[in-house]
Amino acid sequence: MPSDRIQRHLYRLLDQVDEAAAASDWSDVRQLADAALRLDPENEQASARLAAAERNIDISTATEQAQTAAPGQPRSSAEGHTRERRAGALDGIRILDFTRFQQGTFGTLQLADLGADVWKIEQPGGDPGRTLGRHQNGYSSYFESLNRNKRSLCLDLSQPEGVTVVERLAPQVDIVAENFRPGTMERLGIGYEHLRAINPGIIFASGSMYGPKGPRGRDPGYDNIAQAAGGMMAFTTSEGETPHGAQPGMADQTGGSMLAYGVLAALVHRLRTGAGQKVDVSLYGSQIALQGIHVARAWTEHPLAPPGKSSGVFSHRALCLDGRWIGFGVLEARRFPGLATTLGLGELAGDPRFESSEARGTNIGDLVELIDAQVIQRNADEWIERLREGDVPCAIVQDYESIRRDEQAIANGYVHETDHPVWGAIATHGPVATFSQTPASVRLHAPVQPGAHSFEILEEGGFSSDEVAALTAAGVVIAAPTPEPAAG
Repeated sequence: MPSDRIQRHLYRLLDQVDEAAAASDWSDVRQLADAALRLDPENEQASARLAAAERNIDISTATEQAQTAAPGQPRSSAEGHTRERRAGALDGIRILDFTRFQQGTFGTLQLADLGADVWKIEQPGGDPGRTLGRHQNGYSSYFESLNRNKRSLCLDLSQPEGVTVVERLAPQVDIVAENFRPGTMERLGIGYEHLRAINPGIIFASGSMYGPKGPRGRDPGYDNIAQAAGGMMAFTTSEGETPHGAQPGMADQTGGSMLAYGVLAALVHRLRTGAGQKVDVSLYGSQIALQGIHVARAWTEHPLAPPGKSSGVFSHRALCLDGRWIGFGVLEARRFPGLATTLGLGELAGDPRFESSEARGTNIGDLVELIDAQVIQRNADEWIERLREGDVPCAIVQDYESIRRDEQAIANGYVHETDHPVWGAIATHGPVATFSQTPASVRLHAPVQPGAHSFEILEEGGFSSDEVAALTAAGVVIAAPTPEPAAG
């Protein structure tokens, strides 16, 4: 039986479940009921609501599976849905997450979307990333998109009792993740060697700027510094321009993805051997790896020629009659005649200037001029239809609002829209990987306030009510009050 504190939180969740069900908002029902079942796996009301949500959301899939189920096997009706079958690939994996801002938080987000139970440790006042990307009503799209599916424990690590809390939680987790400046975790008394002594199987994942070795191994850094050091600024800047990078946050997102990749490899190793290990993934190394084909070419060819001239590959963007842009191209020389024909320029395939990859590379300016003059004569939708009929890779250049409405993105769950209990209707990116057996999912909103789940995490971690009360009174643990919906 859950404690009184968790029981009260459970009742609030169940009230929200019923409200969402009354409004037939089955996506919210599924998310809230799943959160309730995490607190009380035997709760019949939450189980029934979750089954109803699954039935309404996935009825077409359920029907298809029911028709093909083997004799004697459960069918995908409400009765056939079990928590085990809905579990994500990392269900049962628990992470003690000290990450903040973007690199580390995006890494643990990937793992959370795959089903990991992430306990986000926040300092008093919260993750500094909460202050970024704020909208007029106080909602931070930055924080929400990086911290969904996580629960928040607000802990003062400057107090010895805060370190003791971490030491008691460490045996119960599989992964510790952090992206502080190198040496910070050791200074706090919760570095890898210390936690490994408590839990030999622990995987300790660090997101750094430059990597653990070398003359700059302990230096700090962030996205802009990584793009500068890692060659991205030089590659994206034309001669005479002030150096600039690609999209802000790109290095952080890449570093976070590679941190998750490192953690998954360490989990496989532990599955085979039982041994944990330390994993370090740097922003600097991630930038180099991201540009692997370009750096390999640059380290072979001096000076580095632009890709279109050195490879003969034709990849292009062109303006259409309606003012929209399209992207299209071919990677294989044998497909160029088909592209030319689809564009209504079949004669180019026999033109000596363009009949080979090498010739096209040399005469790329002439080729682009001819194609641009042709593309500008029709609207974007018409060109996309023609290019698809010709089996030419193509797309309209989309902005973010176009992506949100794109049927392709919606069909694959790349857009996640929901009604937030505080902020109202919000939209974020959805999980990128799809699985036939262990679906990734968005189960929880990002914690609205630091410490939103302090009590329940400590309870699950084995702390008694008296211990939690004492830690709270001493200011070691901060628990947030239940937030009210934002005005307007």
